[in-house]
Amino acid sequence: METKHRPPLLSLHLQSKQQPQMMQKIMMSAHMQQALYLLQLPLIELEGYIEQQIVQNPILEMEMIKEEGEPAVPEQNSEEQEMNFDEKDLSILSHLEEEWQEHFTGDNMPMKRSQEEEKLKSYQESAICAPMSLYNFLLKQAFETFEGAKDKEIARIIIGYIDSQGFLKTSPEEICLLHDICKEDYFSILKEIKTFEPYGVGAVDIRESLLIQLDCYGKKESLAYQLINSYYQELLHNQLPVIQKKLKCSFEELQKVIDQEVAYLDLHPGARYSSLPAQTILPDVALRLEGEKLIVEVDADSLPPLRLNLRYLKMLRSSQVGEEVKQFVKRHLFSARWLMRNLNQRYSTIERIAAVIAEKQRSFFIDPNGQLHPLTMKSVAQELHLHESTVARTVSSKYMQTPKGLFSMRFFFTNEYFSKEGESLSSQTVKEAVLAIIDQEDKRHPLSDEKISTLLKEQGIVCARRTIAKYRFAADIGNTQQRRKFHLSN
Repeated sequence: METKHRPPLLSLHLQSKQQPQMMQKIMMSAHMQQALYLLQLPLIELEGYIEQQIVQNPILEMEMIKEEGEPAVPEQNSEEQEMNFDEKDLSILSHLEEEWQEHFTGDNMPMKRSQEEEKLKSYQESAICAPMSLYNFLLKQAFETFEGAKDKEIARIIIGYIDSQGFLKTSPEEICLLHDICKEDYFSILKEIKTFEPYGVGAVDIRESLLIQLDCYGKKESLAYQLINSYYQELLHNQLPVIQKKLKCSFEELQKVIDQEVAYLDLHPGARYSSLPAQTILPDVALRLEGEKLIVEVDADSLPPLRLNLRYLKMLRSSQVGEEVKQFVKRHLFSARWLMRNLNQRYSTIERIAAVIAEKQRSFFIDPNGQLHPLTMKSVAQELHLHESTVARTVSSKYMQTPKGLFSMRFFFTNEYFSKEGESLSSQTVKEAVLAIIDQEDKRHPLSDEKISTLLKEQGIVCARRTIAKYRFAADIGNTQQRRKFHLSN
């Protein structure tokens, strides 16, 4: 008799087992996360964060700075000034004082404005003119150009796809499919939009935008139009002899067209209507020169100092409270004290790092021709017994006011290079040497990156060709062919 065997999988049985497993995890409390967040927060954003914390925590308030000539406020007794209360003695806050309730009721309510005041306020608000966006500017022209509601709606849809630089990069197929637009109607409306100001909007790329601009200026039959239309890539790579030969024109005529017609075209026609707000920079730390000594000053006074609300503290010993309210006050008092501690730690860390920068880069600040010395975040972290990531967070988006002007704190951290004599050089010094060589080169025969590397070696600076290319790119400088200038003698 033949014996049948079960398939191996059917003979398996599922079992649950407990197995110990060891693993490492970094657990950070909310207050530690707050400390790290405050470290990387720039001064201009710190005020908003503190205001948010004051709104969320009733125990916190800003201490008002007394103006000059303002009558002095009676000093508070030592018990009210003491902020390190024993949390075991905390009672609770049962209610706000009666005066605060009365402040928002009865006679203390703000008086209603008169009809004349309302009219004046309405006029003042209407007189405030916001800058017109590119979308609204194009939409205004569309409603003045097209008559039918259908055409206006298609124009509105197309204009909505034009980006802030003035380009229409979404494919016609996608727009027509999403909005159920006939392709004939789409291209007909788009053709009209391409005549709107600023000239060049509605193009898919820079090349088409330049052609639209020349067409709108009545130069469709010009040499400039032919140059962009047929030899755009050659123009980008500065291959003027090739273009001259194909166009069968003189070099003088070609150079004149480039300098007087092509160079004045707008590469980003919609950018002038961009309403990006100007970024204000506030230095977190300042270096002040007193004789031969550099004084580090951290800006901790730009915001009024925080303190605990004294009205709450007076009521902490009240016996007419419950356990729930007691826990509420304890929790917020604990958070308030941690915030104040983290803010002090932020100022202290910035000051310590700035002091090291002042010491290591002293010649840069003192000497008008002083150069930066090599300085890494790792070396600063080791000197201050900090983690390298802490230094990185601290200098992120921070600025330092120095005797030489305003600099990002990251500016003072540079890589290290060595000369033939073994002298250490900063990457900023090497970069300036590269740019100086390019600035002094013969533009008819510009130097290659390899040649620049050789010249630096002759100066005692060892720098690889790839590094020179990186410095060129960062400074928005073209390659050898793109930097070449052609003359009639060529």
